Amino acid sequence: MSNKKLKNYILIQNLANGLASPFMSFLAAVIGVPNVGISIVSSATSFFSGIVQLPLRRVKRVEQLLKFSTLLLAVLWFIMAFIAYGNPIMYLIIYVLIAGVGGANSFAWALIMERLSRGSRGWVLANFAFYGSIGSLLATLITGIIVGSNYAIMHYVFMTTASLIFINAINVWSIELTDPSDQVVTEPLLILKNNRKLAKFLLINTLFAIVWSFAWPLFPLAQVYLLNMNVEQLAIVNVISGISTLTLQRFVGRWFDKNRKLVMFLGRLLLVTFPLSYALANNVYVIYLANMVAGFTNSASNVAYISFVYDNSEDRRTAVSLYNLFYGVGTLIGSLISGALVTVVANYVGLKDSVRYMLLGDAAARALMATLYISV
Repeated sequence: MSNKKLKNYILIQNLANGLASPFMSFLAAVIGVPNVGISIVSSATSFFSGIVQLPLRRVKRVEQLLKFSTLLLAVLWFIMAFIAYGNPIMYLIIYVLIAGVGGANSFAWALIMERLSRGSRGWVLANFAFYGSIGSLLATLITGIIVGSNYAIMHYVFMTTASLIFINAINVWSIELTDPSDQVVTEPLLILKNNRKLAKFLLINTLFAIVWSFAWPLFPLAQVYLLNMNVEQLAIVNVISGISTLTLQRFVGRWFDKNRKLVMFLGRLLLVTFPLSYALANNVYVIYLANMVAGFTNSASNVAYISFVYDNSEDRRTAVSLYNLFYGVGTLIGSLISGALVTVVANYVGLKDSVRYMLLGDAAARALMATLYISV
């Protein structure tokens, strides 16, 4: 197994995803996808990827899963470029498929990372996440500069995303894993019954996912209707977040190896920054400033929570799939509630005020739920 090829893979994959993924919810609002549809787009990566992973836990050749899921992702992004973009229903359907296949892809990647990171979770995971952040940062900046407010150009962005992912499929096609795979496969209900520590963590993480994702459909509405942002400004937000993540990723990885519980708690608590900033901001510069905090929260998310699952389970395949399944269900619940509620509240106070009030409420809920991580 070549570490260099794997580092190149995550770099190119995040480069491709960074061209398009940060803008998908925003574009859904722009092209007229209904509020509930925006909720689905916002939570699609979490929910649909979680759904597909549990049946895949018995796959023996995870490198084959990585290869074929990468190839299929390229095909779906080509369909998005040539057929789906501009049609709200097709856009939603294809993105859901992308999210599902992406879930299979990320599951294969998580299992490969579990093998590579044995003995030094924080450092190894942070190191690979660092390479991934470089690719995503460059791509997001490029998209923002090129597209601006000319959303028709996104057709070409999707084509570029598809082409890069296809190149990446070729890049990893010769990879073979030589170290033994963890073949212990347990029934999910048995794990939840016998591993109380993991079950408690999954419950806390799911509850937090509900309040975390509650704001996701509200962010694109705030970007479009409160702050009148365009793709270039959204790209700047993501670039600031990316630079901050690059700066802090390895530091947080080393810190996590020394004090896991504190990093897990702060990684969730500081997420209150984002709904607060969108609720209270008078201009986009407040959002730029707030996203400097993302360096810590992103770094913690890249390392801390999946490491807890790795280190507190014997059957890591089932544990990882359960982690993603429960997290995905939580994000779908939160997003759908938010999408439906904002439509109702807007009838009484207007769309702008409804978005502001709901973001403030979500910030308080995030702070409350973050305290639960102290007990894990």
